Amino acid sequence: MSYRIIIADDESLMRADLKEMLEELGHTVVGDASNGKDALRLVETHRPDIVILDIKMPQMDGIEVASRISKQFPVIILTAFSDKQLVERARNAGIMAYLTKPFREEDLSPSIELAVSQFLELTKLADRVTSLKEKLEIRKLVDRAKGLLMQKDGSSEAEAYRKLQKISMDKNKPIQSVAEAIILMYGD
Repeated sequence: MSYRIIIADDESLMRADLKEMLEELGHTVVGDASNGKDALRLVETHRPDIVILDIKMPQMDGIEVASRISKQFPVIILTAFSDKQLVERARNAGIMAYLTKPFREEDLSPSIELAVSQFLELTKLADRVTSLKEKLEIRKLVDRAKGLLMQKDGSSEAEAYRKLQKISMDKNKPIQSVAEAIILMYGD
């Protein structure tokens, strides 16, 4: 698969070599930067598929850039440093892959594929969590509205729920909206 990639490294020779390797692998480098702030600006402008950052860069290091974008883009960190604290900071920033310099072209493809697949999996999980939270909130609203209807007219829980469903269908409104209206009308 071919990806649109932004690279950032303060060494121009490293950027040139990396760009050449990526293009030989079939990817497109849509932007390159020599510092973290420019990298961040390029990411916001080009919305790439992947971002590859050097850890140590002027103005803003790669880990700081990654912490700002890793929820939206898969990030690979390149570094000549592999000490434990940097790896921990990288992990906490949401970085999907970590390549130490010098690396070979053969090292790039697996890192890219791993970063993209992990990012997609995490995104899928985050979407699922968001969906479940929304469903839980709707259920809480519906339960509260059912309780208010049960208090108001002495109906059973099942009858109160059927009443909510009927109003929802008759008015062509989501049950959440009906529940919110009932809570506003009868709530304390």
